Amino acid sequence: MGEECGEDKCCDSGKECCCDSGKESCCETECCEGQSKAKMMMYLANEAWSELLKDKMKAAYEKSIGDKMNKIAHISVEACIAYWGNKMKESSSWEEFEEKLKAAME
Repeated sequence: MGEECGEDKCCDSGKECCCDSGKESCCETECCEGQSKAKMMMYLANEAWSELLKDKMKAAYEKSIGDKMNKIAHISVEACIAYWGNKMKESSSWEEFEEKLKAAME
């Protein structure tokens, strides 16, 4: 599981490509063809559990440090826009960004 598919075969192992909830990957037991509906539903249920847990973790982060993360995100986006706008090519601008970011993370 996890290998990338290429032209109906897994790149490294040569196994058949599998149906994995719309993702192209290789696996031994989760292939859609020839698999029982029960096994396919169990696989999807496990995927849903993982996704729900990630959503719960995101909510916990938002509740605990959402404001801090908003500041970090804002500072980082401003710096990225400035960089690609050729306004942050000199080292003094980069150092200023690093200082702002460090302060926001404290």
